Amino acid sequence: MIQGTITSVYGSDINTDDIIPALYLQQSTDRAYFKAFAFDKFDPEFRTRCQQTSANIIVAGSNFGCGSSREQAVYAIKDNHVVCVLAQSYPDIFYRNSLSNGLVLITLKDTSGFRQGDELRIDLDAGIIHNVTQDTQVAFAMHPDDKRTFQQGGMIGRVRAHLEELLSGA
Repeated sequence: MIQGTITSVYGSDINTDDIIPALYLQQSTDRAYFKAFAFDKFDPEFRTRCQQTSANIIVAGSNFGCGSSREQAVYAIKDNHVVCVLAQSYPDIFYRNSLSNGLVLITLKDTSGFRQGDELRIDLDAGIIHNVTQDTQVAFAMHPDDKRTFQQGGMIGRVRAHLEELLSGA
């Protein structure tokens, strides 16, 4: 179960340069470095809002994470305590980078009913988003392998769980 607060609502075509400006990409190889520059030019208040809660949710229109392939965009979002992004669509490379790093992405046909400040409970197993604030529910579909990977914290978590299983003799 994922629980969190919608702290950012965006439109369509939020690109990776909006998420982490290119000028910061060569400044460090430490993934934690990018947290301080998330949405630096596009939405300077993003980081301040994310500090208000330990479980943030982003809602967006279509094509969230478009543009250049940069894993740092996922780091910048996730390390600001974003537990999930709800959007109408994602480019494949951003989706794969998020899946690898455990940033849960959910695709919805319509995100217009969500508002900043809404409290959500997301049940990945049931495929249900319960908007506690509005007392509504929205169903979603997710590929079973992706669901399992997100639940295990990304590909690294999934590989770790597999290795533990092998080593325990299960």
